[in-house]
Amino acid sequence: MKNSVTNTNNNSDAIKVDVLMLATSHIDIYTQYSIPMWEKYCDLHGYQFFHYKEKILSDMAFTWSRIQMMLDHQDKTNADYIMMVDADTLIYHNMYDLSVKQIIEKYMSDGKQILFQKDGSDRMGMYFSHNFKLSYDLKRWTLPNAGFNIMANTPEVKKFLEMWIDLGRGKLKHLADIHPRTQNVLIRGVLQEPEMDDLVAYLPSRLVSKRNTKFVQHLSAMTKEQIAAAIKKEYDKTF
Repeated sequence: MKNSVTNTNNNSDAIKVDVLMLATSHIDIYTQYSIPMWEKYCDLHGYQFFHYKEKILSDMAFTWSRIQMMLDHQDKTNADYIMMVDADTLIYHNMYDLSVKQIIEKYMSDGKQILFQKDGSDRMGMYFSHNFKLSYDLKRWTLPNAGFNIMANTPEVKKFLEMWIDLGRGKLKHLADIHPRTQNVLIRGVLQEPEMDDLVAYLPSRLVSKRNTKFVQHLSAMTKEQIAAAIKKEYDKTF
């Protein structure tokens, strides 16, 4: 099955944005709700939504195909930014007006070219890492979640993505298939290089997280049926 693109209108958001999702048919139970939400978001802002439907890398765990997807997509688009969203994400029905332009103007400053979701959330007014042991081991309280990001379409970001894949296949291959696979290599490899780490900034968890968030909820540690039910609840408020 070929990958597909939803052509959107030309609302002038002043920047070109491609929104990418990798989702095979085995999770149709919830992408039947998440994909229309992201298509609607793209329609409202004049972005293009790309649904990649097949695993790309045969020699690595499925999640690595998301990284290759972004890398491949860079070569065939003239978009200014690429936003990668996991299939198990939902947009809150009252937040569709928030544009990528607004997000990057507020959070992607001082030479930053990549925005990651934090792998943590706010509880009782405080931020907590979802992997406290790893944060403690690396003395790094803020860790990235690789399932939602916004990246500039630049040579520097291409180098970042290439290093990520190369480390997963090479020097850090022993980590590439240990949960949380891509994040292991990202945190223990790519971000240990100052040149790469300097490209990265983080979205506040109040904007994107798995709980206590306002724009995008990134679900995890749930069954397919539970994810479908959670996304459908917000879907029904939108359509």
